[in-house]
Formats: sequence, C-alpha cells, structure tokens
Amino acid sequence: MSRDPRYSKYRTALWLLYFGVIALALAVVVTSVVRNLRGPHRPPATGALPTRAALRVCVTELEALHAEQNERAWRLADDIGEKDAVQRWQVWAREWEQRVDDLADRCRLDAADPDPQGFGGRAELARAREAVLELHRAYGAQVNRFAQEEANLAHRAAASLREAREALARPPERR
Repeated sequence: MSRDPRYSKYRTALWLLYFGVIALALAVVVTSVVRNLRGPHRPPATGALPTRAALRVCVTELEALHAEQNERAWRLADDIGEKDAVQRWQVWAREWEQRVDDLADRCRLDAADPDPQGFGGRAELARAREAVLELHRAYGAQVNRFAQEEANLAHRAAASLREAREALARPPERR
C-alpha cells in the first residue's frame, strides 16, 4: 500500500512533532537528574570575613560535628538490627550535611577573597571541613554497602535474640 503524496507534509509535521516531544521529555529528565545531583542552590555568602574569634568558634563547631558523626556511626552499630536503622542514619546524614554547609556559609570557608586581617586559619578550616566530609562519605558508603549486602543477617540475629529472651521470660511448661 503506497502513501498518498498529498499528505506527505502532514506526515513530516507529525514526525517532527513526535521527535520534538521525545527530545523535550528527555531534556526535562536530564535537567531533573542534574539538579538532583548538584543539590540545593546555595547563594554566595556575603558580608565581612569572620574574625579570629569567630573562626575559633567555627573550629569548635566543626569539632563537635565531627565528634557527633563518629558517635552516630558507633551507635548505628548497636542499632543495626532494627528495621529502620539505615533510614534513620540517612535522614540524620542529610541533616548533618546541611549543618556542615551552614557552618561553611557562616565561616565563609569557600570565600575566594583574601583575608584582610592578615591572620590565617580559614583555608586550614576549609581543609578540615573537607576531611570531615570525606570521612562522612566513607561512613555513608559503608552503611549503604552493609544495607545492601548484610542487613538481613543483622535483622535475623536481632530477631533470634528477641525470641530467645521471650522464651526465657515465659514460665516453664508443666507436664
């Protein structure tokens, strides 16, 4: 069956419309993925650079965040048998990362302008933040790997221990 030549321009228009819709849908998906991977937009910090005293407070806050991260990682080892332990870790991790970003904004760790006061510390604090974030990414990778590969073992062990405790708490059967 041959096609009617009178409708060739309509067929061409429909094909162009079809490919245009596919290209538009693909562009929307790619844009969405890129935005999601980049994270939320953070406006550049403005204002004066922090003073030496403010940078000392920033160091103290970063040390506290680092200590909280390490404590949370060890606490996760105790909680891993619970069903939602990994999800709680992930929620906490996002909130923790947001607090580190807020600290970086307050302390102007990513500011490119030189330090007019002449004392250092901001660049070193930025490197310390990167090291703490690198450790956080390593913790996150281990948690995700464990959740994918071995979480069922932890759940089974926790359930078995619960059953054993319940069995021992019951009164003995009389014969």
